[in-house]
Amino acid sequence: MRGLRDFNWPKIVVEDRQIFLGLINDLFPKINAPPQINEVLQGRIRDCTKEAGYQPDESFILKCVQLAEILEVRHSVFIVGNPGCAKSTIWKVLQAANCVTPIDENKPDGPKILTIEAIVDPKAVSSAELYGDMNPKTKEWKDGILAVVMRDMKNNSIPYKDEQKQKWIVLDGDVDPEWIETMNTVMDDNKVLTLVSSERIPLTPSMRLLLEISHLKNATPATVSRGGVLFVNDSDIGWRPFFESWLNKYKNGKSKDEHAYNVFSICLTQYINESFIDENKVKSHIAPVCEMGQVSSLCTIIDHLYNNLS
Repeated sequence: MRGLRDFNWPKIVVEDRQIFLGLINDLFPKINAPPQINEVLQGRIRDCTKEAGYQPDESFILKCVQLAEILEVRHSVFIVGNPGCAKSTIWKVLQAANCVTPIDENKPDGPKILTIEAIVDPKAVSSAELYGDMNPKTKEWKDGILAVVMRDMKNNSIPYKDEQKQKWIVLDGDVDPEWIETMNTVMDDNKVLTLVSSERIPLTPSMRLLLEISHLKNATPATVSRGGVLFVNDSDIGWRPFFESWLNKYKNGKSKDEHAYNVFSICLTQYINESFIDENKVKSHIAPVCEMGQVSSLCTIIDHLYNNLS
């Protein structure tokens, strides 16, 4: 029961959670399986969240822990969510938490895990530029971006003297069958990228593939079934932690101004609330804008006005 619930819960949208829990309870009636909590990992993630200037919201900490658990059993993960729902922040905080995690839990001051990443936008280049292509006239092969990144990570597989390395390839862009189909052999149990030049680049045990996307509408079932899914709902974290972090810089940050903090806290807390966001959802917009974008734009305008007046 715990395995089915905890492994599938991160990919369930808010509207389907009660239905999912009902199915689990029907399969395992009168059984209570409390979740297994990694308190050590949670503590490190919470500390790294505070050091980065973010709010250690419990929902955010939970998403980071869920991503860490998925990465333990899957070498490729889809991080799905609308823009502004903290997809990038989740894996960056987890990466920072890994870098302070000792290899031996019994030796807190011992060698640490080093997590490095390579970020690629697959929609910014053509498929030939992403994987490589062969010149039809000269028959000369030209490597693509992803081929170079994977080959370099594979060749750099020897651990540091005092550290254990983890290597993440982050593909930040929408899923398109034109480029994602080539990654199917990388995402399945083969863990091999096969290029047109007949070169095969394998994924080493320390390598992980993270696909940061907004939706899976254009992905085929064959692609989705090959990776784990972490779905970040808009209501899981929301805009309020960002708003609180923005306010804190007027209280404890470089722009420390107690009077400004009190004024902004009173005024904006009154006007920026759930009803304000809900009203904006039903209004027509010239260009699509997310909740986080609205709040972030308002905070930026206030910062600009404050700096000019001061």
